[in-house]
Amino acid sequence: MSKINIAVACGSGIATSTIAADAVKEVLEEENISDYKIIKTSMTELPNIIDQVDIVLTTNNYETDEKPHLNIMGFVTGMNEDELKEKLAELLKSL
Repeated sequence: MSKINIAVACGSGIATSTIAADAVKEVLEEENISDYKIIKTSMTELPNIIDQVDIVLTTNNYETDEKPHLNIMGFVTGMNEDELKEKLAELLKSL
């Protein structure tokens, strides 16, 4: 498996994406995926980096047909976190 490039985007690209990225790292470790790069970004910058990533994870509403996408706001709010971890793990394995 080659390196997975992951975009983690929130409104500003700072606070919420950092919390979400930490949760994503936990899922990657649980799935024994070590070859990855997380790019934290803002929603407005996301279109500029979409060609550089394999998967898009956002804390805001976002629609794309270009790349696999998952809303990961649950990692920030703590709502349905276990279910979200399972969905993310499945998505990462499918890459």
